[in-house]
Amino acid sequence: MIGRMLGLAVKDRFRYLVFAVPIALCANLIHEGVHYGAALAYGERVLEFRFLTGGLGGSEVVYAAPVAVRTGVHWLVIAWAPSVVSTVIGYVLYFNRARLRGSRPVTLCGLYAGSIFLLLDPFYLSVLSLLVGGDIGAVQAVGWSPWPVRAFALLVFVINWRLTLGWIREQRVPAPGLRASASR
Repeated sequence: MIGRMLGLAVKDRFRYLVFAVPIALCANLIHEGVHYGAALAYGERVLEFRFLTGGLGGSEVVYAAPVAVRTGVHWLVIAWAPSVVSTVIGYVLYFNRARLRGSRPVTLCGLYAGSIFLLLDPFYLSVLSLLVGGDIGAVQAVGWSPWPVRAFALLVFVINWRLTLGWIREQRVPAPGLRASASR
């Protein structure tokens, strides 16, 4: 989608898509790594770190404490810190997007990374959690309803979607040394 919106030729879309895969893997590793680090920081024992073993390439950190006995605000931190960290990384990339303009690969890597970090976790907490559960379930540790959290995550997703679309539109205007393809 990003390649089409940037006006890249089909062959260029596939060539630059190869950058998106390692960025997505890195985002996944950062997300799960923050779960792992937060659990250790709070003294929660971790049984396993499963990388890309779940459905749709999902990863997870398996804690020793069963879900039924997880209580306390620290479980919110363990569950939601990765989403906050990932989204903040997306904002850092977005607010430094002018520095990322240069050669086509650098520009597209910045755009792909920014899009993944800005959109993935808010979408996961607001929409995908309806299908797969996951980190949103930490609200049970403090007795909250997941719906206000989903609504807030959806608001963040919509805001970040608009930022991302604006970023893509900015990239359609070629920077020095960057030219859009003539064919679509």
